Amino acid sequence: MAESGEEGKVFTEYFIGDAVVRLRQHENSLLYEVDEPKLNDRVKKLLERAMEEYVRSGTEPEKLAEKYSKKLRENEAIALRYYLLRELRGYSKLHVFMLDESIEDFTVTQPGPVRLIHRLAPHYEWIESNVVIETDEELDRLVRLVIERSGGSITPANPVVEILTPTYDRVAGVLRGEVSLHSSITVRKFPRRPYSLARLIRLGTLSSEVAAALWLAVELKANVIIAGLTGSGKTTLLNSLLLQLPRNYKIVTIEEHPEINLRDHPGWLPLYARLPTAPGAKETAIPLTQLLKAALRHRPTIIAVGEARAEEVQDMITAASVGHGTATTLHTDSLDHMIKRLTSHPMNLRADQLALIDYAIFIVRRPDGRRQITEIYENHGGKWKRIYDGMSGKFELPGKLAEKLAFTYKGLDPGEVLTLEIRRRADVLRAQARAEEVVAAA
Repeated sequence: MAESGEEGKVFTEYFIGDAVVRLRQHENSLLYEVDEPKLNDRVKKLLERAMEEYVRSGTEPEKLAEKYSKKLRENEAIALRYYLLRELRGYSKLHVFMLDESIEDFTVTQPGPVRLIHRLAPHYEWIESNVVIETDEELDRLVRLVIERSGGSITPANPVVEILTPTYDRVAGVLRGEVSLHSSITVRKFPRRPYSLARLIRLGTLSSEVAAALWLAVELKANVIIAGLTGSGKTTLLNSLLLQLPRNYKIVTIEEHPEINLRDHPGWLPLYARLPTAPGAKETAIPLTQLLKAALRHRPTIIAVGEARAEEVQDMITAASVGHGTATTLHTDSLDHMIKRLTSHPMNLRADQLALIDYAIFIVRRPDGRRQITEIYENHGGKWKRIYDGMSGKFELPGKLAEKLAFTYKGLDPGEVLTLEIRRRADVLRAQARAEEVVAAA
């Protein structure tokens, strides 16, 4: 059981089942404090007997909890049931971390505290918890447990495993002895409630004016690439922009693994690639390219590809050429490198195809954990113009959006219409951002 009682200001407190979680100030960082139900000697003995009965007869954990709680006081019954279900149905010491939707990632790379990134304070980067894994043997058991609960297995013959949990969180596990000195586990938890554009403004990822312009660009069916390195927040930004789209839009998202979450949008159609499950099983695969071709038959307003890696970019550009809006992410950190990737094998875009991309947005993760948009480029027939510089904060209104608005607002000055529309959307986003809860940096 995790111990609590650390001194320091508590920024937030909430329940995960019968456990209490606190984010507490700790030196120059935060501590993720887990306070689980207290176990006395009487409950410990009953818990051991219930566990033995489970091993011996396989009785349902709920029935065991009911049986052994009959003569206990209320708080003792809560504790017995909590630990019984935690061990037999849950994730043991990692149970709270697996259930807490406010966690972005958590990791254990050797015996010691579980470390995590919290959605209320991502700028603190990896913070420690008061939950400590004591030995290598305990860590081995926990890595196996999480992977087995997710439907997989990890063995000395297969010591490196990546698997999705039933709730689509991504687990990366390593078993010690073959490729590492210690077992390790890292769980990437995708938000059940995705980040809104207003939340990204509150976190300092972008200004309200830049957010308003990107929102308008995607709504006007511009063709957008969000570029950055691993963990920079590319998919989070893409998700937040798609969530802003009107309810009468049809949005088709195409991914290898489910990361984009638009469940509140009535026009969302998610498609997922089917990867080969074994060597020689290529005939069962359904690649992204096949899904892109299928998506066009659904008459989408916007097609979003979770991450562009290969020839699926060709199909995405084809969709752009016939009037669909497109958006994707790309693993790269500069405009030059982006263009080289897009024009080289396996993407192989021609100059006329490259000219169909309207905007390139570059996002980074700073050393302090903050995600920030650093540059935005607008493409004019293959000539890329920087319209936003994160260092200076200088932002130039996107000229191509004015051109698109001119078709709708005939007779009006498109530049003035664009200015007013971005101002209106920025005001809306600022008001929403003020309501977002974030823990300030120390």
